[in-house]
Amino acid sequence: MAIKIWDVATGALKLTLTGHIGQIYGLAFSPYHTCMFSAADDKQVKCWDLEYNKVIRSYHGHLSGVHCLALHPILDNVLFTGGSDSVCRVWDVRTKTQIHVLSHSNTVCSLLARSMDPQIVTGSHDSTIKFWDL
Repeated sequence: MAIKIWDVATGALKLTLTGHIGQIYGLAFSPYHTCMFSAADDKQVKCWDLEYNKVIRSYHGHLSGVHCLALHPILDNVLFTGGSDSVCRVWDVRTKTQIHVLSHSNTVCSLLARSMDPQIVTGSHDSTIKFWDL
């Protein structure tokens, strides 16, 4: 599978990034660095350096497909990923270490990182929405 980046002004294809072997479900761009994160059905989360157009970090820990991801709007080193393994994993972006595992009883399909307190909101196929105080 591939990520395609387009020039919005001209409609021209600027770049194609390959590296995932499963369907890509989510992207998040860092407001602090020239990088982008991707989440896919291959259980992988990747960090792409957009200056050099290559993967610079991979985050391993999900047991099945990763369906959503979000960067914290204020904390520039915190990444959230949610997937079919019924958890939201909280990562330190720089060290690639998992900080927390936030559990549901079914697929985590949506994430919202809030700047207040700091908090993360997770939505799941278990019919719940949870607010987590980090």
